[in-house]
Formats: sequence, C-alpha cells, structure tokens
Amino acid sequence: MATPVRQQTLDAGPRGGANLEAMSALSTGTKGKIQFYKGDADGTPIGSHNVYDIKGNKQSVGMVQTWNQCTNMIMTSLDKPESLLVMDTEKGAVHAELDIKRQQRNWKMSIDSVTPMQKFEQYRPTQEIMLFGLGDGGQTVFQLHHDARAGENIEEHVIRADSHRKYKSYTFSCHAQTRGGNLVLGRTDGAVALYDAIMQSETASCVLDGMPGPVTSIDVSADGSMVCWTTPEFVFFTSPSAEHWTKEWKKSMGKPALKAWDALAAAKEGDAPPPGILYGTATSMAGMGAAVSRHMTVQSGANGEDLDIVALEGEIVRSLRF
Repeated sequence: MATPVRQQTLDAGPRGGANLEAMSALSTGTKGKIQFYKGDADGTPIGSHNVYDIKGNKQSVGMVQTWNQCTNMIMTSLDKPESLLVMDTEKGAVHAELDIKRQQRNWKMSIDSVTPMQKFEQYRPTQEIMLFGLGDGGQTVFQLHHDARAGENIEEHVIRADSHRKYKSYTFSCHAQTRGGNLVLGRTDGAVALYDAIMQSETASCVLDGMPGPVTSIDVSADGSMVCWTTPEFVFFTSPSAEHWTKEWKKSMGKPALKAWDALAAAKEGDAPPPGILYGTATSMAGMGAAVSRHMTVQSGANGEDLDIVALEGEIVRSLRF
C-alpha cells in the first residue's frame, strides 16, 4: 500500500509588516472551514472563515500554506483536487483559483501538497506566488508561478516540470527546499534525494539510502547544510556539502556512491569510507552489544565537535547523539 504524501494542515507565520505578531491557520477538512489562532502560549482563537471556491461552492480544505505575511492563504481542496485556492485572509474570500494540468496529453493533475519555492519566501511581503509541490500521490514534482495582482480569476496552469516517475518501486512522500531553491524529497522506500535548482534534471544530485522507510516528514536548513527527516520509528540527520546538491561530487568520484551500509560493511576498522559517503567513518563494534551488526560514527558541527552513533540492529536503524 502506497504511503500518502504528508499534508500540512497547520501553518503559521508573521502577521503584518512589523513582524510583531504571529498567526497560525488550521485546516478543518470536510468541515469546510479554516480557523485562525494567535501565536501566543495559549493559542488564542481569532476566528474562522468558511471556504468557498470562486463560483461560491463550499470546499473541504486539504492543506494550508500561509503567504505574504499571512495576508493570503493558499489551500488545496478535497472537492477539487486539481486546484489551488488563494484566499484573502481579511476578507475571507477566495480571489484566485489555480487549475493545474500536466503537460503530457494535457491531463488533470491532483495536488498533494505545496511549499514555497524558496525557504521563508512566505514571510516577506510579495504579490507573486512561487511554489513547488507534489501531485498524483507523490508521482509528480511540479513548480508554479502566479501573480496575485491579476485580480479575481480562474487560471489554468500547464505544468512544464513534469517529473512523472519512471520507477514503480517508490514514490515521493514529502518535500522541503533551501533558500536557493534546491529540493530535498523523501521517498516511500526510505531514501532521501537531493535535487538542484527546482529539479532541473529528474536525476537526483545525491541519494541517501539504506535506511528503512517510508520517510514521513523532512526539512532542510536554509543554506542546505543540514537535512533532518523522520520515519515511523526514527529521526535522522545528515550534513551534505554544497557539492552534493549540484552533482559536482559525482564528477570527482568517477562512479556513483555505494550505499552507506554496504560501504561500512566493506570497510576495515580504521579505514576511511569511500568518497561520497556522507555518514562519516566506520569504527569498531566493541562494546556496542551483540545485537549491533554494523555502526558508524558521524562528525558534525562547525569543528566536528558533535558525534552521532548510527547503528543497525538486525533490520532496525538507531541513532544516538552525544
């Protein structure tokens, strides 16, 4: 059974240009409302809006994304899965409906989730909406640009960055982006894939695999120096270099990187891992317990002062920071 794409039903951001107040927005699904709360310790309710499409039909809200310092709300609809609704927060009215189609054969495309094309873009004043997202149950990655100054309208967008998966063994389950627009995508097979500049190529710049899946959520620092993701049982961290986002590391290697666990099993104690392995150096298993079949130490931090032990116990991966 395929893992559904994680939808963001709660989002928050600064309210107004002074950035002195925060507000959160909550999707209520089939209740057809979007509810608002203050960003204080009590989560004080502010109010709610019923959600209608541009023709006045009530909509069941899927995910919500704040935009333009909470002046706008971008929502998916469970009733119209191929459309994005853009709401004026103060008026409580949808003023734009973005209908998405796929370039190939002009097919309709269901929208699973969207996020800003550049990290933190939603926190600044802007009339332009630039998003990337997942569609068709995690099979398609797309980008979208809309100018909110167009007024009340229905727009039809034909997705050019159609990255329909050729492989049936996995789909994308979650996504995040750097400030420079690089993508990191979690997959149902447990792997994490790094892509350069809004997925200009369908081939990932780097894939971190060998961990059990599916990836249920993922995030990345603004500069791309740290990636954090979760599975149903564990939380993982890694620190890719700038080259891992741009395929430059593959050129220096001359061949694809080995899987992290395969590289560990092949390395002898004290040996450095093969080039391209992001997880650090293999170390002795002494004192780790008989259940641990493989493990490695990861150095992180500005001067390598932080250490992670990542261990494989049977089929279970465990991570411990100290």
